[in-house]
Amino acid sequence: MYNNNRNRTTTVEDLASAITCVPDYAYLERKESLKLSHRVLNYFGYGGMVDDFSLEKDMRGVFYMLEDAGLLSSHVEYTTLHDGRNWTLFYWTMKKCA
Repeated sequence: MYNNNRNRTTTVEDLASAITCVPDYAYLERKESLKLSHRVLNYFGYGGMVDDFSLEKDMRGVFYMLEDAGLLSSHVEYTTLHDGRNWTLFYWTMKKCA
């Protein structure tokens, strides 16, 4: 579990600790894992969901890796535009752990 605080707010420090437990990021020093976790949390801002299209190319790979590690989840929504075309939207959410 990566979230040790009682109000279940994911902090930069908590996420950095979790990131270093991911095999692909186990080599990161504390300073680098803090920087990466800060970058990830900046995408979420005050909301709990991130639009996939807002991710930079290099961060999309990070998000997929964090999803594989169980820290993030993704979901898809489908909608129809006014002109009748179908549109697919991809979103990321931070998993809350006790």
